[in-house]
Amino acid sequence: MEIHPIGYVFNERKLVGDDRWGDIISEIKLTDVFTEKSLEGLDKFSHAEVIYHFDKVPADKIEYGSRYPRNRTEYGKYGIFAQRGKNRPNRLGATIVKIEQVNGKTLVVKGLDAIDGTPVIDIKPAMKEFLPRGEWKQPSWVSQLMADYW
Repeated sequence: MEIHPIGYVFNERKLVGDDRWGDIISEIKLTDVFTEKSLEGLDKFSHAEVIYHFDKVPADKIEYGSRYPRNRTEYGKYGIFAQRGKNRPNRLGATIVKIEQVNGKTLVVKGLDAIDGTPVIDIKPAMKEFLPRGEWKQPSWVSQLMADYW
């Protein structure tokens, strides 16, 4: 499998942090293999899904089993695939962001939880037909732990 970055994140967040991502404005600048045609029509959507690589996570910090979410023992242990933490086996992140602007080969978004310099793997328009249908279910600790995330 070969995966190459399609672009990189540029924003004010230089350090990894777990909270206050909601108002972050990021520019995703496409690499030289793309033209502005690659983003053509994306401005007709309100949101996009951005898939990116947690490239700052060292290999020895990757989790394969279970752990306490954000090291909070009161929530109990959950498997890495029952969390959205950065220390995942393939170090991939995915976030649905608000599209602010498309400008040539640059996509400006709000609410991307990736630090400056993060490689972007893919961008997809968010379409309601691809969002989950029916009732949602999640453990109560998620809302408590994520209260200040956005």
